[in-house]
Amino acid sequence: VDVFEVVGISAYILPFIGANILLCCCLKLQSRYAPAKRFIAHILSSGVGIYLLYSTMQSGHLYVILLLISIYLLLKASFIWQSCRLRFDYIISIYAVMYLILCEIIEEDRGAWHHARGVLMIAVMKAISLAFDTRADARLKDAFSILSFLGYICCPANCIFGPWTSFGEYLTVQTKQKSHFSINLRYFAQILTNLVVSISCVLLSNCTDASLFFGHPWKWVSAYGSAFSFRTSHYFISFLSQATMVSYGFTGIKNTAPKSPTDRYVSYFGYVVVRPLSIEIPRSLVDVVVVWNIPMHIFLKQYVFRVVKPSGTFTALFVTYMVSSLLHGLNFQLWAVLLTLGLWSYVEYNIRKKLAAIFSACVLVNKCSTSCSKHKVGKTKVLSILINTIFFILCVINLAYLGFILEGDNGFSLVDALKKWQSLDYTTHWLALVGLVFYYII
Repeated sequence: VDVFEVVGISAYILPFIGANILLCCCLKLQSRYAPAKRFIAHILSSGVGIYLLYSTMQSGHLYVILLLISIYLLLKASFIWQSCRLRFDYIISIYAVMYLILCEIIEEDRGAWHHARGVLMIAVMKAISLAFDTRADARLKDAFSILSFLGYICCPANCIFGPWTSFGEYLTVQTKQKSHFSINLRYFAQILTNLVVSISCVLLSNCTDASLFFGHPWKWVSAYGSAFSFRTSHYFISFLSQATMVSYGFTGIKNTAPKSPTDRYVSYFGYVVVRPLSIEIPRSLVDVVVVWNIPMHIFLKQYVFRVVKPSGTFTALFVTYMVSSLLHGLNFQLWAVLLTLGLWSYVEYNIRKKLAAIFSACVLVNKCSTSCSKHKVGKTKVLSILINTIFFILCVINLAYLGFILEGDNGFSLVDALKKWQSLDYTTHWLALVGLVFYYII
């Protein structure tokens, strides 16, 4: 990969990124210095968002329009027939996911669908959460209107790059009082920091793989390079979305993982979607799953896992896996990765839980607090360090193994993906099997 070619690609997308952030900043400045009535704020939000959608999508506008119309009508129907026993939140959720899959089946142009998929995915997630939130919270239901609906779904802060955010958070940003909007040096520094890290990640994604890992004689180094390239591409989009969210006025305090250095991350970036250090230097795959896309983790936990959990934990986990897979479309290699990730996370969680009980050591998948009183062997003791280091190495191996088949924009067939895993001797799957045996032995 030519470095200048990479810079050229970055230069091509920079005008659109700049326009997106500039428009979001203008909307925040308007809210700060020329606050308008709430319905005008929704009109401005939806208008700018629709303009951005029209500018970035080569085709597929009809898919978005039909989704907006159908979801709005279903939501209005749920308000009209709220006394009946029909669970419209379930109906809307199933309809939205099936609509996403149907659009992918109908669309013959793979390139056009690749551009439309992310936009529709975010819109579908918003529709699902909106259905549940307006049913559970009367205040959100009262705030719902055609303008607030369009303003939320088409919000310029996240209609293109994401991340998902709830209807309540959107309304909070729109209704903030003038005195609560702080536009200062930190505000612009956070936007700039996110942009610099984002562009650095896309350059790192292309250049590092080509110069250090490509064609390496040891297959695991090459696999790690491919996986690292995929991860940095994800960081690029994540930090870009953080920049747009900050520029619009969102804060990331509600979207950070538990027991994480939230104050430091929010101080640096303003809004937290991803935590790369926790992925590149992982404690566990469970932790990686949480911090890979924190808003999406919250969405799946709140609107899928907790909703289905009364039917049983296993059922809730299975449905969460299915919804997560379907939201990403008919990407069978990603389905295989998510299934393998879930399998190993389950094995790792149970092994470490049992080891923590046997040795009374701080070796759980989630880091113990500094003053942990549950375990006799603290995290600074040799035994804890040894066990945690072993799982750290296993986690790095698993990340290389799983990310190895995800390189490329449009991917390749599941057969090709399995051939890649075969070249790595199906290591993670064998490790999961050995882990299960070890778990039952101890």
